[in-house]
Amino acid sequence: MRNEVEALSLNGPLTIKTISSARDILQAFIAEKAVRGKTLALEIDDEEECDLTLAQLVVSAMKTAAERGAKLKLKKPASGNFLAVIERAGLLTGDKKKDGFWLEGKAL
Repeated sequence: MRNEVEALSLNGPLTIKTISSARDILQAFIAEKAVRGKTLALEIDDEEECDLTLAQLVVSAMKTAAERGAKLKLKKPASGNFLAVIERAGLLTGDKKKDGFWLEGKAL
């Protein structure tokens, strides 16, 4: 089971108006798939509309996965609208390890 990656795609607008549905899907995904040693990957459509609630959801998911002994990563580096949101949110710190989650798809 080690090094096994499970992926979830979050599609469509991911804004304050729609984030509760994405949250429910992500919570169920983590509850079912997050076990010690497993990596979970999120695929986010970076051309869709998104806002700060998406970034908050991803940070929360990262913490929840870690509590279960799993790691979370982005299936591909943030770009487009999603990158603009995380930049505005101040989530890019200049710390290569932390920024690697957002910019290089590294698991944390």
